Amino acid sequence: MTRAAFYRIISVLLVTAAGLAAAGCGAAPPSGAPAETHHHHEGEDEPLHLTPDAMQANGVRVEAARPQSLDAAVTYPGRVTFDTERMAHVSVPVSGRVAEVRARLGDSVARGDVLLVVDSVALGQAQSDYLQRRTQVQSAHTALEVSRTAAERAARLLAEKGISVGEYQRRDGDRRKAEADLQAAEAAERAAADQLRLWGMAPADVERLARSARIEPGYAVRAPIAGQVVERHATLGEVVGPEREAVFLLADTRILWVLADVPESEIQHFTTGQAAAITAPALGGAAVRGTVTFIPPAVDPATRTVPLRIEVSGKGLPLKAGMFVEVRFTPAGGPASRLAVPADAVQSVDGRPAVFLELAGEPGAFRPRTVQPGPAAGGLVPIAAGLRAGDRVVVAGAFVLKAQYEKALMEGKTCSGH
Repeated sequence: MTRAAFYRIISVLLVTAAGLAAAGCGAAPPSGAPAETHHHHEGEDEPLHLTPDAMQANGVRVEAARPQSLDAAVTYPGRVTFDTERMAHVSVPVSGRVAEVRARLGDSVARGDVLLVVDSVALGQAQSDYLQRRTQVQSAHTALEVSRTAAERAARLLAEKGISVGEYQRRDGDRRKAEADLQAAEAAERAAADQLRLWGMAPADVERLARSARIEPGYAVRAPIAGQVVERHATLGEVVGPEREAVFLLADTRILWVLADVPESEIQHFTTGQAAAITAPALGGAAVRGTVTFIPPAVDPATRTVPLRIEVSGKGLPLKAGMFVEVRFTPAGGPASRLAVPADAVQSVDGRPAVFLELAGEPGAFRPRTVQPGPAAGGLVPIAAGLRAGDRVVVAGAFVLKAQYEKALMEGKTCSGH
């Protein structure tokens, strides 16, 4: 080999070494900058090193892991509805024309109050039929008394041999027929009275009709419950009848339901009697307290949620039916104490959740550790596995160490040829 060729080889080797150094492989970090090593030692990465100045400059803070009080409250969307057990759809069982409307939208009514009056020809005919049936009963009573007296007299005459057996049997047969006619007339009267009661006439009204024998075709539609008129579908002069589903909707607005849509995977955490706080933009930041009163036994197949029923009560509730709200649940017993770290301390390292620990006896030396986190609550993440109380954890600036760790891995793979 000539001397010139030897010098050319030496020059190429020097240029290659300079390029590797510029790429950072094996190069030492500048003074005061975050430094990391990525050489493997006995199957484990070398720890990352940060100087005190670098930690301060990057906001890296280390604290000992400890049990902390977790606010495990959760929030779900919900909607406000009327209490269906304290509602009434008021319909008109007879056909007729509205003659009076006594209740307006928004009015508070007591049970038995007249909501509207309907002039009904059908009701007048039914009352007339009832009075005719009563007259037939009275006539049947009179006929029975006459036939009964005749039969009793025939029985005495037969004993004295004053009449024939055939004549006695005829008069006794008249008595039996009169009894049957009375029973039939009474049954017809009861049916006519039942028809009036079915159409909404109170027993007292039927008795008054029987006493006065005065037909009153005006049918009074009364409130079956105490509450507020939240819907009205009848106007003066309108024809209404049993084909209409309802002309009034009454609701007791002192008690409302809130239906919170809880995912089926979380429903096992809830029980009846559990407290809830309901908030909505319309409430201006205020919260209304309620209690879980019913957990449906079925899941909504469309949303895969269970509509928990929360009951709220009170005079002048700010909630309105149809309002969308947020429902916050707090578990019984209040906040729980569990080993936890701030949410920023948990990073995704190599595709797994991990925290960065400061090595014991080596200030500024860090290594990631895979952990098993639980659901975050109030800015804290409970750690179910992978961490012990007293371990020194990077609670702030962990993303800086994650970036340095990933950079070290990339450079390590490049330099080693992987």
